[in-house]
Amino acid sequence: MPHEPHWEPFTKLCSPCDISYQYIIFLDTLTEDLQFLVTALNISTINVKTRDNRGSNKSTYRPREGVDPSDDLTLDPDLLQYYLQLPPHLMAKVLHTYTLDIKLLGYQVPEVLNAIAT
Repeated sequence: MPHEPHWEPFTKLCSPCDISYQYIIFLDTLTEDLQFLVTALNISTINVKTRDNRGSNKSTYRPREGVDPSDDLTLDPDLLQYYLQLPPHLMAKVLHTYTLDIKLLGYQVPEVLNAIAT
């Protein structure tokens, strides 16, 4: 199978332990993160609303900060149907591949995905 960089874990692509990043932004909080950068860097020529994430589906993962760990981490029903078709060994491999990314970026895996992997 050819190497596909789009599926590489973030921890392999961006060397987060080797580079001292000043800022890390998330796509699921892009508008808020851009607003923070605009203020922190005193930028006056950017319209943060043009980068607003307008998706209507619930996020598969949620950031750790500001999220109650007891919250139900739900999946979009169509996405769940896709995951339910995966063989357990493949789901386990996916979760293993992205374990460091999930921990580093403060995400939680919905229990249903862990159940599929067993």
